[in-house]
Amino acid sequence: MTATIKDVANLAGVSTATVSRVLSDKKGTYSQQAAQKVLAAAKKLGYVKNVAAAELVSKSSNRIAVILNNTLTNFWTDVIKGIYDAAMKMGYQIFILYAGDKNLPQFHNALDVALERPLAGILMISTMIDQKAKDRLQASGVPFRLVSIYDEKKRLYKDLPYTSSNNVEIATIATRYLIELGHERIGLVGIDRSNTGQQRLFGFEQEMIKHQLPIEPSWIHYGNYSYPTGQNSFADLLNDQLTAVITASDMIAVGMIQQANVSGITLPQQLSILSIDGTYLCEITTPTITSITQNFYQMGRQSVIGLLNDQPAEFIPVEITERQSTIRI
Repeated sequence: MTATIKDVANLAGVSTATVSRVLSDKKGTYSQQAAQKVLAAAKKLGYVKNVAAAELVSKSSNRIAVILNNTLTNFWTDVIKGIYDAAMKMGYQIFILYAGDKNLPQFHNALDVALERPLAGILMISTMIDQKAKDRLQASGVPFRLVSIYDEKKRLYKDLPYTSSNNVEIATIATRYLIELGHERIGLVGIDRSNTGQQRLFGFEQEMIKHQLPIEPSWIHYGNYSYPTGQNSFADLLNDQLTAVITASDMIAVGMIQQANVSGITLPQQLSILSIDGTYLCEITTPTITSITQNFYQMGRQSVIGLLNDQPAEFIPVEITERQSTIRI
């Protein structure tokens, strides 16, 4: 028979309220002697506190739900690590829910699961939301925050808190860097048609226009941030006689490098590649990949701090990391 809190209290010779305070670690509300008795009794009886039940009764929680959109790139591992480290340091636990690949029904299902119990907050990594989800989140009273996604122009997203890199700035810095190396025929590879992709396209186009450089529609390749996107785009980009490309993720850059090796193309002499993300993948290829490096760990960490302290939307700074895949012409 499973031990109850009453059994622990009887064996320890204390009240059930004292047992609850000790097991909830409410310091200053019990003596050290009482704590020793309770912990010894709980261990002897094999008692495990029912956290879910306690949360439902108290209507409070130290849990943060993290809803993750499927992504075919690898940035989210560092985001999760940052979230985990910050949450643990502040006394919170996280649990992760999968939202599919831009799959609204699956996202709604993940949101349903998250809101089934009391929460300290919800973080949503790269998840696209709709009006129904926004209304539900705001009506729930649970603090929430977008991570690595935002849109200040769309009404739906305008008043939603977020922690992200500035995608317009990312593309602007990347384009300017290549222009300063002497490149004029520059492509943009693997962006999607959602918030993030369109923000990066805007930054790219504005910087090219600023320097009075041409932009051909065929120089813009849409995709899904994946390795195959890089492979499949490579031949077309060479046919356009581009001298440099900006890839929307490190995975795309790796796909392009692999295809260059198969095709006998020398990098960066015949094509410079600059990727957006700056994860470990940039260090393990030949050539190593010049990147706009996003601080994903800090993004995850700051998203927790922003969530729990009700902070305004925040951009995390990015930087250029020069490696071997770009060259001056």
